[in-house]
Amino acid sequence: MATNETLTTLPDLLRPGLDVVFVGINPGETSARLGHYYANPGNAFWRLLSASSLVSRPVGPTDDASLAAAVPRRIGFTDVVKRVETDSTKVTPSEVRASVEAFRARLAGARPRAVCFTGGRQFDALFPGVRPRNGWGRQPVELAGAAVWVIPSTSGRAAAYRPQIATVLEALAQSLDGAVAA
Repeated sequence: MATNETLTTLPDLLRPGLDVVFVGINPGETSARLGHYYANPGNAFWRLLSASSLVSRPVGPTDDASLAAAVPRRIGFTDVVKRVETDSTKVTPSEVRASVEAFRARLAGARPRAVCFTGGRQFDALFPGVRPRNGWGRQPVELAGAAVWVIPSTSGRAAAYRPQIATVLEALAQSLDGAVAA
């Protein structure tokens, strides 16, 4: 089995005209090995996204690149830190802070309508003190001109938060449709 030192990071799936970009803290080993975002079977991201109105059909990891041209929403993916590491707790706060400038530059090139962080740690590193503990949903900041949202981590370790994730994804979809969502 390959170690994370031999795995290549995931490419950014970003382009101008995206409706939403999902932002992880870093790619996990399974995702890097398979070459797709949120590819670990224990991660609920794709199940939760499929159950939302952000997509028109069930989707999975192999759909990640094609979602940039999908209907009803064009969806992109990136991570703040590009280093492969399955245990995101091993990604240090200083490593996240050191990656912020490059992340912001990548995102500025895409200029999405919304950004959704799939976990609070990466958001909190970019916007310290803005989000209250367990403050999920739309945040009172913008990033590269985009509305900013935060959902709890979709990893298996955060299974208790699944209802909050579903609620926030629906609010995000409504917001993109022009309805008022918080």
